[in-house]
Amino acid sequence: MLILMTTTKNNILVIVITILFGFSSNAQESITGTISNYSMGEGIINSYDMLARDRIQIGEINAKGDFNIPLDKDYLTTIKVQAEKAGENASSGWEISFNTVGTTFECFGAEMEYENREAFLIGVPNPEISDKDGKNEGGVMYAVSQPEIAEWLHSYEQENIVKGYYLRWFFAEEAASVNGECIIPAYTGSGEENYKNSTLTNLELQKGWNIVKYMITEIFTDSNGKVVPSKTEISSIKTLPEDIMWVQLKI
Repeated sequence: MLILMTTTKNNILVIVITILFGFSSNAQESITGTISNYSMGEGIINSYDMLARDRIQIGEINAKGDFNIPLDKDYLTTIKVQAEKAGENASSGWEISFNTVGTTFECFGAEMEYENREAFLIGVPNPEISDKDGKNEGGVMYAVSQPEIAEWLHSYEQENIVKGYYLRWFFAEEAASVNGECIIPAYTGSGEENYKNSTLTNLELQKGWNIVKYMITEIFTDSNGKVVPSKTEISSIKTLPEDIMWVQLKI
């Protein structure tokens, strides 16, 4: 996240849409693709701006479902300028805090290896679709390998999970790296039942835009049938996987 704020969403109506997805060879240019079976007409792609506490336009989509999301090559400067403006209108004592490589990928109780731990690292919220007037909302888009993973993310990890991956885009202030394994004992809430939740991080971040892949390789099913991740591998990738799909979920 960009700043230390949270937002809430309503319950969801699930709509799964497969996308023919293309990504420029330079991850710093744009995200482009085509949503199959798209029917909303010309529209815009939005992102929630936590500084302005409102949605802002970040891309466009045409009546055929072709979309384009340009990526700001100087994104960090843009965010800092917006933060400064927001601070001028804020009440006394209100502060904006940017996440860093260390705060984004940290593990309490384990030693992680960092390079440029304090470099700012800004994650981009999942894009939303609306009509050109911004009134008819088409839902949130997630880059995943299976629709169930999108539903899990959209429910704030309350739905059951399956093995597979999801992707996020981050802008790094400087080149950085994170390596290590974080193992946290987790209780299910059913008596003494517990499991080990492991996150293996192997990240090489370049200055500017990065695609980060979260691969869920193992899952745990508790005595009540709840399915949660028990091992996740985090890595940086240069190109999108061939089996990538985008899942659109109603807000």
